[in-house]
Amino acid sequence: MTPRRARHLLAAAAATLTLALSQGAAASADGSAKEEIDHLLNFVGASSCIFVRNGTEYPSDQAREHLAGKYRFVGGRITSAEDFIKYLATGSSMSGEPYHVKCGKTDALTGAWLADELARYRKAARVQATR
Repeated sequence: MTPRRARHLLAAAAATLTLALSQGAAASADGSAKEEIDHLLNFVGASSCIFVRNGTEYPSDQAREHLAGKYRFVGGRITSAEDFIKYLATGSSMSGEPYHVKCGKTDALTGAWLADELARYRKAARVQATR
């Protein structure tokens, strides 16, 4: 890796982390946000999909652990499931490469895949609450 590329990667990582941290400075995820984020992590881990991160494929359990580690690293500064998806689950803070998920013949960006699951989860929770 060239020194220029290394500086670029470090700058991108710092910018991404700074943005993520500034979004929820000194705040913590409320109970419903933490529950939604935990659901998304469990959804990832329970899927039969393959996750592509920086050009390498990973099974779902490793993808879950990677995302959970990123979430632990930023602590309570991520305050919503949307922020979790946007700042932690859509791509590499080191390379800037987007994360992909391969489910059968479908290849999707993880951000859209998780946003769809979050919408489904919230709809099911609303239906359950009205019963």
